[in-house]
Amino acid sequence: MSEGNGRLDALLKREAALKEAIAREKVARQRRAAKEFERLKNIVGGALLANAAQHPDFELLLKSTLAKSALDDADTKFLRAKGYLCDAKG
Repeated sequence: MSEGNGRLDALLKREAALKEAIAREKVARQRRAAKEFERLKNIVGGALLANAAQHPDFELLLKSTLAKSALDDADTKFLRAKGYLCDAKG
């Protein structure tokens, strides 16, 4: 009987190790996804800014889009300071 218990204990330890490995992998995947999203934002944002610098019509479209976006106060202040948002009066 104790041999059966030893086997069960080994299986339970293996199960715990697998659960821990799965949890670590989930965290690693979340970190990779976050890094990829940040990279995507940098690439796409850079391309949009470069295009806006070369094409005034696109710059107006970008500014209009940003004005309609839900931004927090810090982002609004930053964009306003950089000239991508205007005060309500113009």
